[in-house]
Amino acid sequence: MLSAVGSEQVEKLCGVCIDTGNVRVMASTVTFEQLFLGAKDFAHLALGAHAEGQMDVFLLEAGVSVERLAKAALVQVHPTLLSEVKGSDDMLLHFAGATTTPPRRLHTIGASTAIARLRKMGVLSRSEELDGLIELRNGVAHLGASSADDYLGIFVDTICRLLDHVGHDRTEFWGSWSGLVQVTLDSRFDLAQKGVHLRMSQARFRLEARFGSMPEGTVESVAKAIGEAGLVIIDVNTAQARFRMLTRCPACNIEAAALFLSAEPETTLLYEMELTTDGLLCSLCGFRLTGAEEIAIVGLAATVRCKVEDLTETIDDGPLASGDMFTRLNSGGLRWFYESF
Repeated sequence: MLSAVGSEQVEKLCGVCIDTGNVRVMASTVTFEQLFLGAKDFAHLALGAHAEGQMDVFLLEAGVSVERLAKAALVQVHPTLLSEVKGSDDMLLHFAGATTTPPRRLHTIGASTAIARLRKMGVLSRSEELDGLIELRNGVAHLGASSADDYLGIFVDTICRLLDHVGHDRTEFWGSWSGLVQVTLDSRFDLAQKGVHLRMSQARFRLEARFGSMPEGTVESVAKAIGEAGLVIIDVNTAQARFRMLTRCPACNIEAAALFLSAEPETTLLYEMELTTDGLLCSLCGFRLTGAEEIAIVGLAATVRCKVEDLTETIDDGPLASGDMFTRLNSGGLRWFYESF
């Protein structure tokens, strides 16, 4: 009688003939380790694609990662759980270690079936969001009113639940993405906080992807070349005057970000003026902030005091070309700019 190959043997021995008593059988090449490492690789690719704004790629790779880890969890129980219960029994016999030669093509259950079996086992709970992610990955559904961001949370949560079930460390699996994962799962953060911290992690990833392999000092040189010191007037209208100034980026910690400021047109520019912080955009890592709430989340000041002497130019260099600039600024305020255009 043939002896079935246990899941532990299948995991350790990949594609090697094993003596199971009187008969030599072939261990499956579909192992826990193979599936687990595949899930890890696709998880990192998914978060990288999300950071680059490639949402279709994110959905595809996130779905593959969930499928691989779900199958790994089933293999850990027994390889036969990957076989279909209908049609040919070749894979069932193969996973059970009952045949000496593996099938020419290895066919296993799909992601939906793997998840359904884990739900019956009490490993995963029912979730419309997870089902939606798998449907999007399979191409049988398409994004409508929702966005790919809506599926980041369920992707991370499902992977972490499966990691806990199979007994593997979350930090080891996620690596450099561990901070993003922690914020995504942390119920203490509201939606705005999660959004800001997510963008910070993604910005750091982009910076590393673009400059990580370049010689030391490259980032600093680029930052110096593109940085524009001083206070620049970028727009004046009847509603407000808008400025930008160079500042250190909260994400990459490099002085390459444009801090956007505003003031009422009636503001008089004597020696100092108080400007409201409206947003930020880093030219190096692409990190951005919009509005007072996001500004507060990263700890930037809500207002900035600037001196008239900090003004360097406007977008078209028109008004500041005048020799009596300071006199006209001090007497007319910012409205002088609006009337000068």
